[in-house]
Amino acid sequence: MDKRGRLKLFRAISFSFDMSNLANKSHGGCFTVRGCQRNTMRVINAAPVGLLCLIFLWAYWAYHFRLCGPLLADGHMAQGVLYIVFFQPFFCLCIWSFYKTVTTSPGHSIDVINERETRDEDREDVQLLNAEQSQNNNADDEEEVAGRRSVAILNVEAAGESRTSLTRPSSSNDGTVNMRNVYPLITVKKGGGKRFCNKCRLEKFDRTHHCRICKSCVLKMDHHCPWVNNCVGYFNYKFFYLFILYASFLCTYIFCTTLPPTIIMLNGPMSIFGLDLNWPVLLFISGIFGLFLIPFSIFHTRQILKNRTTIEFYEKANFRLGSVNGRVDVMRSRYFNPWDLGVKQNFMQVMGPNPTKWFLPVGKP
Repeated sequence: MDKRGRLKLFRAISFSFDMSNLANKSHGGCFTVRGCQRNTMRVINAAPVGLLCLIFLWAYWAYHFRLCGPLLADGHMAQGVLYIVFFQPFFCLCIWSFYKTVTTSPGHSIDVINERETRDEDREDVQLLNAEQSQNNNADDEEEVAGRRSVAILNVEAAGESRTSLTRPSSSNDGTVNMRNVYPLITVKKGGGKRFCNKCRLEKFDRTHHCRICKSCVLKMDHHCPWVNNCVGYFNYKFFYLFILYASFLCTYIFCTTLPPTIIMLNGPMSIFGLDLNWPVLLFISGIFGLFLIPFSIFHTRQILKNRTTIEFYEKANFRLGSVNGRVDVMRSRYFNPWDLGVKQNFMQVMGPNPTKWFLPVGKP
């Protein structure tokens, strides 16, 4: 091959390589395998949310125009008007809570770390602690892998103080203070080491877990709910609780108000032939959803009053009790709950301090 042929071949190879890199770097590429997988997963994850929206729209139409409309037309004015009036608050609060649950971030570790670094840049105590930390470089192997400074860990005996004073650095001698995480941590690994997320490359706060669907560490993670296509965590747990609570009320209300007219129609001269098909479908859907939502709401009410997440209810955790002569004392239990502050404080921690806003999907914990 002559010099000109080699030059053409080199240009062709370079062009194909550049196009391949461009396709790989393109995050919105729909024609790459990775892009197709990403877009397909987005559609699949959003499908339950779309389905719920369609069910809400149909239920509103069927209840007002197929159930209450005929009642008003047949002269049952009081019954029809009362049905419509009491339907509105349940429906509006349910939709409002659903919207807030879907659109509110549960809170992620990286956001808290970045926000705290920005906020604490000029604080005098942070500068002093960072100066003190620079003099102490005795880091273990795990800290070297993480590429971060260590986290002060508080004994369980002082857990009550750590829950109420979140910005007070620990005076533990087990490690230096990491100002990226000034929370005194209680939960550790089985061997007593700090919890670390290998996917996010971040140290974990207490009650923080990595969600494989959201692909990030979620603060006070309760669970990932496919019906809202979002994780339920620290910042949107109140909205999620209000959503399932008002959805339970709405399902119960629809079922109880649709059942009497349906029974009357079935006992009438036309029997099943005079029955609007939307009525039994309303009964079926409200009954099925209510059958699951009512126990679910009771379960989460109990969890709120005990200050415990769904993950903590089902899984064991490792709690650091202290260390003696370099030996870490760890207790593994599913029943030990250092976060319990009492029923009132537990409830206010989720619903907020203002009683007038407890049952409105507004505010932050």
